[in-house]
Amino acid sequence: MPTPSKDTTVYAAPVMRKLTEIVSELPPSLRKVADFILRHPLKAATLTIEEMAHETLTSPAAVNRLAKALNLGGYSGMKAELVTTLQQMVSPVDKLRNELALRPGGVFGLHEQLQSAGSNLATAASNNHADTFEAFITRLTTARKIYILGFGNSVYFAGLAASTLMPFCADATAISMEGGNENAAYRLAAIDEQDVLLAISLPRYSIDTLQLARFANERGASVLAITDSPASPLTGIAEHTLFAPCDHPVLTSSNIAVLALIEGLVAGVMARNKEAVKLATELTESVMSYLHTPASRKPAKK
Repeated sequence: MPTPSKDTTVYAAPVMRKLTEIVSELPPSLRKVADFILRHPLKAATLTIEEMAHETLTSPAAVNRLAKALNLGGYSGMKAELVTTLQQMVSPVDKLRNELALRPGGVFGLHEQLQSAGSNLATAASNNHADTFEAFITRLTTARKIYILGFGNSVYFAGLAASTLMPFCADATAISMEGGNENAAYRLAAIDEQDVLLAISLPRYSIDTLQLARFANERGASVLAITDSPASPLTGIAEHTLFAPCDHPVLTSSNIAVLALIEGLVAGVMARNKEAVKLATELTESVMSYLHTPASRKPAKK
C-alpha cells in the first residue's frame, strides 16, 4: 500500500486549519472576515487592515479581534502568518481582474477566459488532497445507492454527475431535478448507512441543500460535498469535501473546477470498475441504433 503523500494544500497551513476549526463558532462580524480569508487566502495576504474591513463589510476592530482569536496578537501577526504561508503562490484571477479594471471598455476575450479557467483548475489541484479524492471514489464504488443533490445552478451539476456515474455504479440518481425541494426530500426519505449523498453547493449556498445533507447525516449515510472552500457550511456536515474554487474576474462564479471534479470522480469510479470498458462499449452500442449517421441513410428510391 502506498504511503499517503504529505498534505501540501493551502488549507493544510496552520493558520488556515485554525480558521476552519473555529469559523462556525465565531460571532457574525468575525465570521465574515474568516469566511473571506478562507475563500480568498491569496488576496487576504495582500490587504491592509482597512482594506480587509472594506472587503468584508466589517471594521478594522473586527479584523483585529479575529487575529486575536487565532492567538496571533493582532492584524500584523495574522498578515505575517498569511504571507509566510502563501508567499510562493500567486492568484492569476486577481491579477487579471486588476488588469481588466485598467482596460478602456473592459475588454474580455478568449485568452482571459482560458487564463481564468486555468487559474481555478490549478487552485483546485493545490487545494485538494489525493487521499480525499480516493475516499470519495471508495464511498461511491461501495455505496448501495448514491443520491446526488444540488439546487440553483448546482442542479445541473447534480444531473451531470448522476447521468455519467449511473452506468458504473450500483445506483446513482439526482434527487433535485423535478419538483423542487419538497420532492427532493421525498426521494431522500429512504437513505440509510449503506448509502451516499453527494451534495454540490456553491455560494450563495442553498439552505435546502444544507438541511437535506444534515438529514442524510443523521440517518447514518456518508455525506460527500463539492463546494468552494472551508468557509462553506457544508464542510461541517460532510464526511469528506472536495473544493472547487469558483472565482472569476467578470462572472459571479466559474463552473470550471466543479466540472473538472465531477469528470475526475467519474473517471476514478470507472478505473475502479473492472467491467467499465465493457460497460462503456455496451452503452455506446445500445444507443447507436437510435442515432442518425450518414452511413445508415438508405438511398432514395427512384
